[in-house]
Order: sequence, then C-alpha cells, then structure tokens
Amino acid sequence: MAIGAAHPNRARAALGVATALLMGLAVAACGGGGAAQESGGAQALTMWTFKKTHADALNKASAQFTAQTGISVKVEAITPDDVFVTKVQGAAQTNGLPDVLEVHAGGEDLEMGASGLLQDLAADVDAAWMQRLLPTTREAGRMSQERIDLAASDSPYKQVKPGTLFSVPFTAGAFGIVYANKEKLQAAGLDPETPPKTWEEFLEALKATTAKDPKQGGLSLGLKVSQTGYNWIYQPLAHSYLGKERFQALFAKGAAQGFASPDGVKTLDVYSRLTPYWMPGTTTLGIDEADVAFAQGKSAYNVGGSFTLSFLAQNGMTPDKVLTFPIPPSAEGVNSEISMAPLALTSLGITSTTKNREAAVKWLDWVTSPQGAGVIAKESLDLPATDLGAQAETLLGADLAALQKYFTGPAGSAYDAGDTTFFPSDYDQIPPGDLMVRLTPLGEVSPQQAGTELDKIMTSMWKSTQ
Repeated sequence: MAIGAAHPNRARAALGVATALLMGLAVAACGGGGAAQESGGAQALTMWTFKKTHADALNKASAQFTAQTGISVKVEAITPDDVFVTKVQGAAQTNGLPDVLEVHAGGEDLEMGASGLLQDLAADVDAAWMQRLLPTTREAGRMSQERIDLAASDSPYKQVKPGTLFSVPFTAGAFGIVYANKEKLQAAGLDPETPPKTWEEFLEALKATTAKDPKQGGLSLGLKVSQTGYNWIYQPLAHSYLGKERFQALFAKGAAQGFASPDGVKTLDVYSRLTPYWMPGTTTLGIDEADVAFAQGKSAYNVGGSFTLSFLAQNGMTPDKVLTFPIPPSAEGVNSEISMAPLALTSLGITSTTKNREAAVKWLDWVTSPQGAGVIAKESLDLPATDLGAQAETLLGADLAALQKYFTGPAGSAYDAGDTTFFPSDYDQIPPGDLMVRLTPLGEVSPQQAGTELDKIMTSMWKSTQ
C-alpha cells in the first residue's frame, strides 16, 4: 500500500514490520499466555501496545471497565515499533504473550494471525458489533480470499481459512488533513475559526500568512519522504477535481487519459500552485520533523492525518490552537465537497495463548463500544474506528469531533486512500513521489513534463505487473 493508506510511525505504518520477523516463526497455539487471575480470584488481563498515548488512555479508562465487569486490565506500551515486534516475537517463542495485542491494522494483524499468534474472532464479533464500526474499517482484520490468492505460494496466508477474523479495528484515521496555526491566521487578518472552502481560498490564505511572515508563514510537510505530497495533497485534490472515474483513469493500464492528458496536466498544474508557499527547507524534513516544526511555530500550515493531532499535542500544540480541515476541493473541479474515507490504523487481537479468552472478548467489546471508544479517544486524541455519530461531540469534545466529521460526506466525493484496486499490482509510490517534489516545491519540471514522466512510470509498473 501507499503512504496514502499507510504511514511510518505513530500508527502511520499500517503494514509492514511483522512480515519479516514473523515469517518462519512456528508458534503453537496452546498453553502459556497471560495471567488468568489475580491473587484474590478476580480476572485480570494483560495487553501490549506500541503507542504510549494509547497505553496511558487505556489504563485510565480500564477503571470504568473494571467497575462494570470486575475484570482488571494492565496495559503496557513497548516502543518503538521494531522493539515491540521483537518483544512479541520473543514472547511467542517462550509462551510469554499477553492476552491482547494492539497492532497495525490491515497487515500486521493478518501476518500475526496467519503465523499463529492471534485467534479467530469471527464467531465473537457479530453483525451488531460490526455495524457500530466505521464502514471502511470493518474488514481490515479479516482474511479474504483475495488476500489469500495474492499471497506468495509459501506465505502462511495460504493456510488460513477465508473469513477468519484476526482483529477488531480500534483506531481510524484519514490522510490529507490540514492543520492551521490560529495565531498566525489571526495575525495575517484571517478568520481563525473558518476553514477555506476551496483550494483557491486555501492558496489565498497561504499567500496572506507568507506575506505576513515570509520565513514562518508557509506550509510544512515531510517531503524528505517524497510520497507524502503526492499521496496526501495531490491525490485527494485530483480526485475531487476530476471525480472518481476520471481520477482512476489517470492510473489505468495503457491509459488514453493518463497524466499527460489535459485532465492529468490540469490537476498537476493546480497542485503546483503551492510552489511559492512551502516552508523553507521542507524537502529536508521527515514527517515527524515537519510536524514538530509546525508545533514550534515555524510554519502556519501543516499537512498530515487525523492522527497528527495527538503528536502535535505531545509537542505543545494543543487542539484549541489549531484549525483543521481536509485538503479543500478546487472551485474549478467536479466536486464542491470532500470527505476522507477513514482507514483502520490499529486493531486489537486476542493471542492464541491466552487463558482469559472470554474476558478478553469483553474487553475488546467495551473499548470498541461508543462509551469505551469515546473515553479512550478523548484521552489519547486518536480517533476511534467506532462510529460515534451524533454522540461524537459529547463523547470526544468539540475539537476532536471536528476532525471526525470529515469521515462522513457525500459518497461520490469521498476520497478513499485505501482503495488501490486501480493501481498496478507492483505499484511503487516512491518514483511518482520523487517526481512530484521536482514539480513542487523544486520547480524542476512543468506540469506537462511531470505528466509525461508519470505516464512513463505507470507504464513501466504495468509491464512488471503479472
């Protein structure tokens, strides 16, 4: 998947780290596991996560769960990601796994499940449970026939029964979310509470903030990871400009309406209008570094995902200081509104070695209920995969609920970064990402030249697709 559907660090890498470490790991799904009971006879669960903010929120929220069920829960954060996976690997070999694991959704959960670390939850998670989850997250932890068919011949996926559910979505997010510094907006004479409705209004706002503060009034993004601009800004912008079918046609095999077509060149031209407004040095910044720069007041705007809010808060930029909105649609385009279809970012699985399966299922049920999900999300500032609907503002507070509202909108204009069905099977996001940096901010190629080169890149990928 692309970074549009995945992200390194802070639940941004939705796939990846488990595959190499868990392949070849023979784990017997029996014996061992978390402590079954406390000394007083009450049930006790253990859980591991790779996110400290989640551990803090879960441990605080577990008091409510314990009061309702009598089951205690102790959550431990193991960071960073590679250390987490290494510890899971070691614990699997010694029967030392906890009862519950929080892992990256849509990849890591499937790898761990196929390798024997996680149990099948299909019989536990019924239709009513699924219905309370955001629609685009529900199947993230299920092994489909398509995933099995696409797996390599020696993949453990081949041994898994289609329909097996290895995890339940826990947190969700969308990419292409803009964060604006309210103080800088106000200083530039802009309304700090009203987001721009169009791409053109956004460019005018950038013009105003950079005029007010040329060095620290621009847009930050971790363009050292080149595909961020391509996936988080260009793609949702082009999708809203052309509409779903014409947007997907840009990537088609032997595309007659590819990136060098009038449609493609126009979207590249619209995107390139950002060139005067990038933060100085943005091409040298990683994703986290760009977020920190924004939190430190070195830019007026920053692009990330809905999950970026939590990281900004850790760096002193609290939600009340920022105005958030998705990449706005161009007034010249097809769609006048845009929403971001949420992706499951992290999920919860029950280990194969637990002695507390029934209690663990109750815990998963509670933390993905509106009550539990709301408490945890408000504490961690990470949005839940649970659809809170009309309860969102009550459960989350106004700032976080303002982010979740961008998960819903007109179906025809919703941008789904997780939909990669129209890409070549060997799609590599880095070459087009690198080219986009040459388009903007570097200005080394024109929109027409960029379109021609993008078509060559896509043609090469389609040739290698089996």
